[in-house]
Amino acid sequence: MGGAPVLRFDSVVFADSASVAALSCFSRLKSERDAGRRALLMPLVDAAGAEAIAGRGLGTVRRFEDVEAESEGFNPARPWRERLSIVIRRLAPQHVMAPLGLLGSPQAIDYFTALRAALSVDPRRDLLFFEERPQNLVPESVPLRLFTLGARLPPATTLRSARRYAPFVLRLVTGLGVPPAFGSLRERWRLSRSLKTAFKQAADWDPQRALGPKLQPVLEPWREGDSSELFALAAEMGQALSLGSRKAFNQQLARYAKGAGSREPIERYWLSLPNAGGSDAMGDSY
Repeated sequence: MGGAPVLRFDSVVFADSASVAALSCFSRLKSERDAGRRALLMPLVDAAGAEAIAGRGLGTVRRFEDVEAESEGFNPARPWRERLSIVIRRLAPQHVMAPLGLLGSPQAIDYFTALRAALSVDPRRDLLFFEERPQNLVPESVPLRLFTLGARLPPATTLRSARRYAPFVLRLVTGLGVPPAFGSLRERWRLSRSLKTAFKQAADWDPQRALGPKLQPVLEPWREGDSSELFALAAEMGQALSLGSRKAFNQQLARYAKGAGSREPIERYWLSLPNAGGSDAMGDSY
C-alpha cells in the first residue's frame, strides 16, 4: 500500500457508477480520447460496464476504494473531503468531474459539497459538474437543481426556467415526453410530490444575484453519430432501456439544446468558480 506506481490522468470522473459517468460525459470522453488524453472513471459503488467503456477507449475504470487503498496514509475513516483530496493530488488530473445531482439521481455522497471543499485549496484543477443523462433531458431538472444550490450564474447564461409544477407532474407520472429512467409509477409520483415546494420557491430565484456557489456553463458539441454510439454503449452496459427510444431521445436532445441557447445538440457541464473571499458569499462581479 502506498508503493503502487502512480498513473497520470488528464481527467478524473467521479460517480456512483461507471455507467452514469460514461453515459453522461460521453461526448467529452470521446473528445479526450481523440485528442490523446487519458481519463479515469472512478465509481464509488458500481464498476459494471468497465470493459465496454475501456473497449471504446473512453477511459480506464477503477473503483475509488481500490485507488484510495494505494495512497500514502490511507484511512477510510477520514471525512470525504480529505479522502477525495488525497486521491486527486496523487493522480494529478487537470480536470475533475462529478455529477450535479439531478431529479433524485442516486448519490453515495454529496459530490458537489465534498469536491468543492476538497479543491478549494487546489486552484490548479478545473472542477466540472456534469448533468446526469438522461435525467437532464427533463427540462425542469437542471434549473431546479441549480436553484436548490442557490447557484449564481453569469449574466449571459441561457437557462430555461423550471416552468409550472402541474404540467411537470403530469409528464413525469405518465411518462409522456420524459425518459423512462424514474422507476415505477409510485416512485415517479413520490418524486414529483417531493419537488412541489422547490417549484414554488424556484419562481423567486434570480441566478444573476443569488448568494450561493458561482457556476459557469461549459458546452461540449454533440457530434454526428454520437447518439448512435451512445445507444450502442448503453446496450453493452445493459442501460439502453433508461434512454427510451432513439427517436424520442433525439427529440428531447434538441429541446434540451434549445433550452440552453444552442442551435445544435450539446453536452453541458457546470464549471465551479471561486467565490470572493473563498466563500460562497456573492462576489462584487462575475
